[in-house]
Amino acid sequence: MNFILNLEAYTGANTGILTNHTGYDFKEGYHFISLAKELTIVRVFIPEHGLFAELQDQVSGSRLKYFGQDLDFCNLYGDSETSLVPSDDKLLDLEVIIIDIRDVGSRYYTFLTTAYYILERLSQLKKTVSIPEIIIFDSPNPIGKKVEGTPLLENYSSFVGVQSVLHRHGLTPAGLMEYYNDEMKLSLILNVIKPGKYHPKEYSHLTWIPPSPNIPSITSCLVYPGQCLLEGTNLSEGRGTTRPFEIFGAPYLKLDDKFISEAMSNFNDGSFHLRSLRFVPTFHKHKDLICNGYHLIVLDPEKFHSLLFTLCLLKNLMESYTNEFQFLDGVYEFRSDRPAIELLVGDPKLLDFIKGKDSIDSIKEYLFLEEEKWKSKILKYQYD
Repeated sequence: MNFILNLEAYTGANTGILTNHTGYDFKEGYHFISLAKELTIVRVFIPEHGLFAELQDQVSGSRLKYFGQDLDFCNLYGDSETSLVPSDDKLLDLEVIIIDIRDVGSRYYTFLTTAYYILERLSQLKKTVSIPEIIIFDSPNPIGKKVEGTPLLENYSSFVGVQSVLHRHGLTPAGLMEYYNDEMKLSLILNVIKPGKYHPKEYSHLTWIPPSPNIPSITSCLVYPGQCLLEGTNLSEGRGTTRPFEIFGAPYLKLDDKFISEAMSNFNDGSFHLRSLRFVPTFHKHKDLICNGYHLIVLDPEKFHSLLFTLCLLKNLMESYTNEFQFLDGVYEFRSDRPAIELLVGDPKLLDFIKGKDSIDSIKEYLFLEEEKWKSKILKYQYD
């Protein structure tokens, strides 16, 4: 990791930038525009959800067109898996590539997978040609250094998870990119500008910019490492409500189901509260239907384990709604060979627990051991 203070050495260099609307300064505005004062910005690489988070999940950005600034806007979330990696001609006419993209602290979140795919392709190209220099504008992890989960196994790897990473990784974007650089033997030089120059040193609830349509607050990030698993089920994860991932439910659930409430309270350490409610999603699963469900309220962020919460929730739903509750089939993030729930969970032992084949005590011990291993492994990639 090569920490740098400013961009003076790159003045006038033809530059591409992976960014969206979260690359923003309250004084200077959007980085891809303001950086033109220092660099020659020629191309903007756009991740899932579009430049201004105008698109919902798994919606191709290929139909979006942006005008002005005399820039080449390159969409990296199109109609096929090949769209996820920029073509070589979009990389090799550049002298500098900037990664300026916010993360939410979970491996499923696709922005840093897009960044990894760019680094992976540059690593392949550098064996035969000169590649652009790489600069990362680092930004805080909104849910800090705490970790949750187990390493994603290679055969579950996809756009919603790079192999070996935990569900909640505890790293900043630069830290995770440096981990990839070492773990995947990319042999790249990563130049990093620490938070404080282009991003704040920490995020505030008051100044939070939602990175995508369904992460409206930092609270969303706290529950996301577990609640994202609901994408692999016929349960609404709250898309189409004002509290995605915090609100969840389905038309077939009973209002204030005592079995669920009591089952979930069995392992509640006081870190969360479930408020029963009804809601009507305005889009996505169960659109315009009355859903019974819950509002997951985090009371103690340090003690709350989002992944364990959702694993237990799914296990209890399978037991109490045998005929109604289902895991979804079909294509999910360009893969059709595995159900979405397997790609998201990424670990057979955790999948077995959901299916009632393992005990809560066994899973707690397993999670603790894997999380301790990960903490040791990533210590050198955690930056203040």
